[in-house]
Amino acid sequence: MPSVKRKSIEVYLDDKNKLNFTIIKDDGKFKRFAINYSAKIDDKWHAVYRVDNHHGFVHEQRLWISNEQIPLPEYESMDLKDVFDLFFQKVKEGHARFRKYFEERKKNGGN
Repeated sequence: MPSVKRKSIEVYLDDKNKLNFTIIKDDGKFKRFAINYSAKIDDKWHAVYRVDNHHGFVHEQRLWISNEQIPLPEYESMDLKDVFDLFFQKVKEGHARFRKYFEERKKNGGN
């Protein structure tokens, strides 16, 4: 009998940066995932970056630019746990850069 499990976790990188991620597994195998990076700017949390495979394909959203879903077809043939691990590391290591892009866009009248 299939066993679908959903896990959602919030990880604070510090008091102004956090990651939220959701993993959905079926019989222990990754089926869906989402990684969201948010930054606290001027006492308000802002969604800055997202990568997931909802909507049936792996894509990212660079929210300092737009809400557009940017397909990442090069990851479609990979095991989803490997894709999750790769992007979790990418976001953890790159969040300061993503934040800088978002703050620059906000300062120039965007978002």
